[in-house]
Amino acid sequence: MSKKVLCILCIVFLSCSTENQFQRIVPTYLESNTSEVYHGTTIVDTFRPLENMKDAKILNWYKSEAAYAQNILKHISGRESLQANTNNTSAVITELTITNDNYYYYLKKDPAEEATKLYCIHQTKGEETLVFDPETYKNQSKNNYYINYFNPSWNNTKIVISLSKDDEEISEMIILDLKTKKKYPQTLYNTWAAALGGVRWLSDDSGFFYEYIPIANSDSDEYLQNIETVLYTLGSDPKKRNVYFSKKNNPEIAMNVGDFPEVIVQNQHDNYLFSNISGASAYYEYYYTEYDNLYDKKIHWKPLFTQEDKIPYFFVDKDDLYFVTAKDASNFKICKTSLKNPDVRNAEVLVEEDPNATISDFIITKQGLFFVKTKNGVSSKLYSLQSGVIEEIPIPKPAGAIYLIAKDANHDDLWIEISGWTTSEVRYKYHPTEKVFIEENIYPKQTQANYDDIVVEEIEVPSHDGTLIPMSLIYRVKTQKNSNNHVLMHGYGTYGFTLTPEMSSMMMEWVKKGGIYAVTHVRGGGEKGDTWYKAGFKKTKPNTWKDFIACTEYLIHEKYTNSSKIAAWSSSAGGILIGRAITERPDLYAAAIVRVGKLNTLRSENTPSGLNGIKEYGTVKDASEFQYLLEMDAYHHIKNGEKYPALLFTAGMNDSRVPAWQPGKFIARMRKATASDKPILFNVDFNSGHGFDASSEKRKTELQDILSFAFWQTGHKYFTLNAEAFNIK
Repeated sequence: MSKKVLCILCIVFLSCSTENQFQRIVPTYLESNTSEVYHGTTIVDTFRPLENMKDAKILNWYKSEAAYAQNILKHISGRESLQANTNNTSAVITELTITNDNYYYYLKKDPAEEATKLYCIHQTKGEETLVFDPETYKNQSKNNYYINYFNPSWNNTKIVISLSKDDEEISEMIILDLKTKKKYPQTLYNTWAAALGGVRWLSDDSGFFYEYIPIANSDSDEYLQNIETVLYTLGSDPKKRNVYFSKKNNPEIAMNVGDFPEVIVQNQHDNYLFSNISGASAYYEYYYTEYDNLYDKKIHWKPLFTQEDKIPYFFVDKDDLYFVTAKDASNFKICKTSLKNPDVRNAEVLVEEDPNATISDFIITKQGLFFVKTKNGVSSKLYSLQSGVIEEIPIPKPAGAIYLIAKDANHDDLWIEISGWTTSEVRYKYHPTEKVFIEENIYPKQTQANYDDIVVEEIEVPSHDGTLIPMSLIYRVKTQKNSNNHVLMHGYGTYGFTLTPEMSSMMMEWVKKGGIYAVTHVRGGGEKGDTWYKAGFKKTKPNTWKDFIACTEYLIHEKYTNSSKIAAWSSSAGGILIGRAITERPDLYAAAIVRVGKLNTLRSENTPSGLNGIKEYGTVKDASEFQYLLEMDAYHHIKNGEKYPALLFTAGMNDSRVPAWQPGKFIARMRKATASDKPILFNVDFNSGHGFDASSEKRKTELQDILSFAFWQTGHKYFTLNAEAFNIK
């Protein structure tokens, strides 16, 4: 037998062996005959046992899946070439906060460090001071603690720091005296500052409002329910909670057990307090009272506006309320009313709706009102309103996204942050007298990588109903439309959230290896205003994945790629999008990747934050909304005998938002159903949550996992699976 023939036979044998190894047996103890009747419809939920993650056998399955997935992933050749910016020699700075006396607080991680530390500098030119190093906190513990939130007091004398243990969102807070650098002896537990309203200092710095989670045990049926807003006085016993706003404390206000009540102090010298009932929704209900009523035995909260008024945020200047609203203005308008007798529905309109662009941000300073208009979520311009005159303000360079930063209406200071698909975020301070922007860097400007060989193409694609869907394509200049390019498609489409242009490690690593990165701005997001959001909401949710499918078909039709070269990915609520795209059109995708994804919406109300999520998704208790939830439930749309794409799904055992059983049930059902020989990997991290506070090493590993898997499954020649990957079965 010739060496050539022998080589071919070895390759064929290895290929067949590899394919067989991917067929993992689903243990019978994962299955049950569970079924429920919803409004006359019987729903079979075969893998309901996976929801019991405290059962030893069930937990062992999650561990086995994690070990199998990690063993496969680490044996994909080429993964080490995916660096996640680890070669960057500059420090990474995030969460910049500027006090009224011009002290800059920020989180910084040097290249050699694993976790971020809290620093401070005065006016960007002073000496940098280390405020807090989380590695010194409970350093005898086996757990890792990360700073996930901080807030200095108005007079810059104290600071609250929230610390997450192993990426758990339910955190603990400490208080530092900034003059003595000493920690207050009291620690506040069961807090969720990073996700809810954070800390709102009283005007005299004597204390602050924060949200307390009565039951922080995720095993309890009352986990994340009946949340309380507490007024904490410095030095007092945290166990003796002064509950200020809650369902029990305020029976006169209609609250559900899953609502998130908050009390807001917007600025130090405001004359008013505000409260809201927030959560998984783009719009909240708000109430207000005079600040002088702060210590009344019982606060009488007066209605300010409702969810139907569609006001996502506002600012206060003395007795005037400035707000942006989508009420009768899908792309938003800016209005003003007096808090002495507020009437948001008949308010003075300061900036009319633009039919071609959304108002994506606005802010008030002593110089006037500044706002941003954004077209299709990807092209932004800055404007000012002074003395009734609207004027466009030239910015230093074209911007995909512009974010505004200011102190309050009593200060002149205005900063803008500009970002784009191929440009790192840059902050400028505006000097209104000269009408110029000066770039402001805490650290000396680092040499930026040259991305002149990268193209950004903004297009619009007709969806199933003819609606034009914006899509951003990022690729190298030399890329040809030969139907053979590796494509990584991203989308989200929930909560009215906009996928704004920003440079990411994932995108740049994919493009550097010759791939096309496609960002789909599907309905359900906020790219085209409130109407766009509501066109992918509850009953209209199918538009979200149908838009994604239309964008996929466009890329194939226009010869950017073919179905064997396309990997789709998203995270969290984006699991609905990816899950339904691959269950409706599995033929279009070679691979699908979902981080901590929501995939079993019929059971969303049984997740820790599920009751609050009813606002966005609906409830099974309503006959119509049950049908909406069933239609968006990817788990219940898996069909036996269908050839599905390769899958890489992840979960965090400490996740407060999407429990591991949501993707777990999908994976188990998919293993039983699929007729393809493609790998199905479920990577469960037992020391992480939703991923907000992951260490830099974990982020690097996750990026390598996602990109190497996507390249491998789309046939990239440098990403193949080594034979020794099958040591764990």
